[in-house]
Amino acid sequence: MKDYFNIKATGKNIELGSFFQKYNLKKLSSVFLKYSANPISANTVLEKRNVFFKVKLDILIDNNIKFETLGRSKIATLALDEAVENISKRLRRHYRKIKNHRLLNNRIDNVKKDLVRFHLNS
Repeated sequence: MKDYFNIKATGKNIELGSFFQKYNLKKLSSVFLKYSANPISANTVLEKRNVFFKVKLDILIDNNIKFETLGRSKIATLALDEAVENISKRLRRHYRKIKNHRLLNNRIDNVKKDLVRFHLNS
């Protein structure tokens, strides 16, 4: 993981305190470390809708892959937790998909090599 990346937390018609910004940084950093993601930027927008807080989380990782999630709760930090959990699931699925694709390509290459050896020995 890079030592630096752009994390921005903003409030839509809400003034964000330092606690929420630090909490946001801590949560996102832990997810990026867990999945060894190379983030470029992360943008968090907190908005109050009626009784609920809504958190929109946009993350851009290497190779210009963008993930967007929403979290809703009556408590702002719980809304952020929900959005981070969704991002975590998406990152896990994304990296598993890449890993499985590589394994499949390796298996196909091995089968091709075995077929060539078989035909050469015949």
